[in-house]
Amino acid sequence: MIVQIIPRQSQNIQAEQASLNYLFYSSYKNQSLSPSRLNNINIDFFLPKYIDGIELNYNIDSDYIQVQDSLETISLRTSESYENIEVYRAKIIKEPSVWKQNIEFTLQISYELDQVTYEDKLQGQIVKTIPDDFLGGTIYTLIRYGQMFFEGALKTIVLALIGTLVGFVLALILAIMKLQKADTHDKKIMKILKEISNKFASLYITLFRGTPMIVQASFFWYGFGLFGDPYYCGLFVVSLNTAAYIAEILRGGIQSIDKGQSEAAYAFGMNHLQTMVYVIFPQAIKNSLPAIGNEFIVNIKDTAVLSVIGIFELFNQGRKITGMHYRQLEVYLIVALIYLFLTYTISQVLKHVEIKMNLQPLEITSSN
Repeated sequence: MIVQIIPRQSQNIQAEQASLNYLFYSSYKNQSLSPSRLNNINIDFFLPKYIDGIELNYNIDSDYIQVQDSLETISLRTSESYENIEVYRAKIIKEPSVWKQNIEFTLQISYELDQVTYEDKLQGQIVKTIPDDFLGGTIYTLIRYGQMFFEGALKTIVLALIGTLVGFVLALILAIMKLQKADTHDKKIMKILKEISNKFASLYITLFRGTPMIVQASFFWYGFGLFGDPYYCGLFVVSLNTAAYIAEILRGGIQSIDKGQSEAAYAFGMNHLQTMVYVIFPQAIKNSLPAIGNEFIVNIKDTAVLSVIGIFELFNQGRKITGMHYRQLEVYLIVALIYLFLTYTISQVLKHVEIKMNLQPLEITSSN
């Protein structure tokens, strides 16, 4: 892109009349480079001596790249044959450091047109190439694509956290439904409703625990295009999947409460709803917190399967980065370390909470 055009004489010539269509060439197979592609330079490139019959002069004031004084001849393929043109080589004499990565430069171009001298300035940027060694490549990847790794990790945490919270709310309902059993004192309609609730909850839990999350995500997104956005569809799937697992955790927590507490609550005049809300649920949820916390940790890892529907969480961001420079080992090492950092940090926080609340840690396996 042309930044400015400065005529050195007072003639009032419009910029459009003096502008030239610049085209440069990469030293790799003499591929053409438009001015906009100067922002991603990592090898030498060529500057044509003439454009439209106008002789050009170049200068770059930089410690990293310089325009050579001597002319070279390169061969360009045309529609009919090859054409030889004279060029100056813009030579990279020093690469940016791994920490700096990008160095900006200004290409100054001067030429005469109708006895008027013009100066153009094009902005460019030298981009460091990835080092060949493993350690250097890992540091380079982490620094260069740090923002992408951060965005992926943040999206992973949000998906896991919101999915776990929504799943917990749904799980409360499912746990209550599954615990419904017809009583001899119930009316017929109530018996039918309890039976339907129990069967529905059992079917739901069996269905979502018995199928992988990756299949569920593909089913809802590619089958229905749910919500028209893969992110919200993925959040929906995580919530439903988590609800099935936490429902079983809560059901076990509720059933672990001594029946004598329910009987004592009834003796104090509480009805069934009051007994569940004020006596059973608080204890069941407290006893289930370690397992629910572990389910949150599981979700941090399992959200990686949502890459199948195009959500750019941490794992999919890693895949995207590998497609940029084809160095997979360094990228996936960084992704693994970020996952390890997230899960270890959260597990330590949960352990601290368990100690404060005097809870017994409960381990669960991955839901997928």
